[in-house]
Amino acid sequence: MLMFGVGESLTAQTLNGRVLELNENGDTVAVRAAALQWLHTPTGTYSGVDGSFSLQRAKTDTLVVTFPTYQPDTLVVNRSQNDITVLLSHAHALAEVSIVARDGSYISTQPILTTVISHEGLRRAACCNLAESFESTVAVDMEYADAITGARQISMLGLAGIYSQILLENVPFIRLLSHQFGLGFMPGSWMESISVSKGVASVSNGYEAITGQINVDYKKPETNYERLFINLYGNSMGKGELNLTSRFKVDKNDKVQTMLMLFAGDQFVKMDMNKDGFMDMPRSQQINVMNRWDCKSNSVWRGRTMLDFVWDNRVGGQTGYSPDGFNPSLEHYGVHIDNKKFDFITKNGFLLKGENESIGTIVAYTGNWTKALFGARNFEANQQSAYVNILYSNKFGKKSQHKLTAGGSLQYDFFDWRQVYQNPQQPTLSRTDELVPGVFAEYCYIIDPKLVLMAGMRLDYNFYYNQLYWTPRVHLKWQATDNLSFRASAGKGYRTAHWTAENMSLLTSNRQFLYQGTEMQRPEEAYNFGVSMVQQFNLPGGKSSFSLDYFYTTFVNQTIIDLDQDIHYIYVYNLNGSFNGTGNRSRSHSVQAELTLRPFTRFELLLAYRYNDVRYMTGGVMREKALMSPHKGIVNVNYSTRYDRWKFNVNLQVCGPQRLPDMSLNPEAHLPEKSPAYCLLNAQITKKFRRWEIYAGGENLTNYKQKNPIIASDDPFGENFDATVIYAPISGIMGYLGVRFTLK
Repeated sequence: MLMFGVGESLTAQTLNGRVLELNENGDTVAVRAAALQWLHTPTGTYSGVDGSFSLQRAKTDTLVVTFPTYQPDTLVVNRSQNDITVLLSHAHALAEVSIVARDGSYISTQPILTTVISHEGLRRAACCNLAESFESTVAVDMEYADAITGARQISMLGLAGIYSQILLENVPFIRLLSHQFGLGFMPGSWMESISVSKGVASVSNGYEAITGQINVDYKKPETNYERLFINLYGNSMGKGELNLTSRFKVDKNDKVQTMLMLFAGDQFVKMDMNKDGFMDMPRSQQINVMNRWDCKSNSVWRGRTMLDFVWDNRVGGQTGYSPDGFNPSLEHYGVHIDNKKFDFITKNGFLLKGENESIGTIVAYTGNWTKALFGARNFEANQQSAYVNILYSNKFGKKSQHKLTAGGSLQYDFFDWRQVYQNPQQPTLSRTDELVPGVFAEYCYIIDPKLVLMAGMRLDYNFYYNQLYWTPRVHLKWQATDNLSFRASAGKGYRTAHWTAENMSLLTSNRQFLYQGTEMQRPEEAYNFGVSMVQQFNLPGGKSSFSLDYFYTTFVNQTIIDLDQDIHYIYVYNLNGSFNGTGNRSRSHSVQAELTLRPFTRFELLLAYRYNDVRYMTGGVMREKALMSPHKGIVNVNYSTRYDRWKFNVNLQVCGPQRLPDMSLNPEAHLPEKSPAYCLLNAQITKKFRRWEIYAGGENLTNYKQKNPIIASDDPFGENFDATVIYAPISGIMGYLGVRFTLK
């Protein structure tokens, strides 16, 4: 399989680029000696040691790429595209696939329905971090979790982001304690691409992905051109950021390379645009440092190691609040949150004697420490996690049409939290010590060049719950024609709910969590089914596409966070248990349609719509999920002048009404049953020079703001105070300006 990305060049008569391969661990590595030749011409070349090539243009725009063990494939390279990246992938691929130019985002050709947001697509908006990287897709919804902490959360298929697995280069990364703020710990300038897959994922990545998977690829020293990259950003809300990445070669033979990545951000100014006495955004500071190493020994071993440390401190609440450590203030309501997170990841691949035989290992450790104050309530949490995954992979058959991936994994999570509210002598405590070993196998069969089947099974045993997890998953792709493909998937997933840590934003109210039921909280368990269709067609500006998909999720058990039953308590209970009864259902229907048009060169129009119907049963009644917009649409327009010297990007989002939690018994809450629909408009202009880029833009240009987002803001220590009913932005128009510098 070949994937094709677009970059820049100033030499119109020469095509420059690199040939990379996606290996079994999901990493991109340089490919040497790949043949590239213009169709029906003698003009051609080979890729060098680092995968790079330079090829003189010919009369034809059709480029043939050939490499051993891959079927020869063709790419259509438009005249406006002068710097490309060719990505080879054996992973679960069809033998031959027609590939075209791709700009901001595209649908991958693998059997699992996956949308890839490219490096170019990430630059179409400020994209300061992962939470802000999904403006141009309806597959992932992003919203603020509350009106005080500044935390952002995502959802897929109408369900909370905790049901989606978030990976860093195919390693579980955002889990447990980092669900609330961790999306802001992944800087946008470090990213090479984001892959968003819907439905159940491969069993090799674990049992947790139920609604989808988000895999982030950071820049890598082996495949990244940039010796130095700097991004400076500032906005009208008083926020400033610095991003820096730098690549170094440790030895002359390129066997050891390293990269240093740095992020520093500060919200300098207190803003209260709605004049309710509370800061619209918390004063925040963040330092994020990563060092990564790429090593290889001939063609037998290759390793990648990453070390990352994040410190994030934020102070919010009333404008007059000044923190005194984590001691509650008697005069002003304040929120003070201090997060520290350390990650160590090492991935190694070893080639065995067989032609397509290899072993891969992944070892990861995460330490996350949180200390927080919410008004009169203290909260502390500590997470220690270790992850080991060993994968064996081999291909067999005359044309390598059979592929087997098998292995074992171990997930260990130590997690404890402590909450003090009103009475320091009676804190609420919780501790889990969870050990889950597992084994898995996945078989991929290319039935013919147009049909591929991928089926997997994993078995895991959770010692904390004394429960065996069995996780079957199957994916099917049929390439009906060169431009028409169909996919189907089905499978199962499990996860452990840590309801206080994963819903920390709910502490910005004077409600108390109350677990209901005589039985122990049980693991969440769900099935997911999906079908999709992708139709591609040619327009004068390039390949265009229309996609349509439907996914259904149904829960065997779910931890319900009930905001409707009592205005002073947040009820937590099992979907089926002593409190809610048995025979209850919780399910999600999700439909999405997306049309991408390229009517002329360097112009792209994206139209997308999605509908979610999410309901769960409580008290014998099916209730629509609160604070979830069933209807959402996007119009995205992108245009660039020749050589990308100017780029123009406009994004319009239309969000439909949302059911609001039942606050009828709260005398301070004057909320309708449903929120109004609203529109958000974002735009950006980029001017490109040889090594510099200057970009300027605006967000929420329609200036839509939720009125009175904080209930009882004049009495924050009273029983009716609540800052968690947020369905729209709470601040108005925001302008920003940034500068990027690249030294290659």
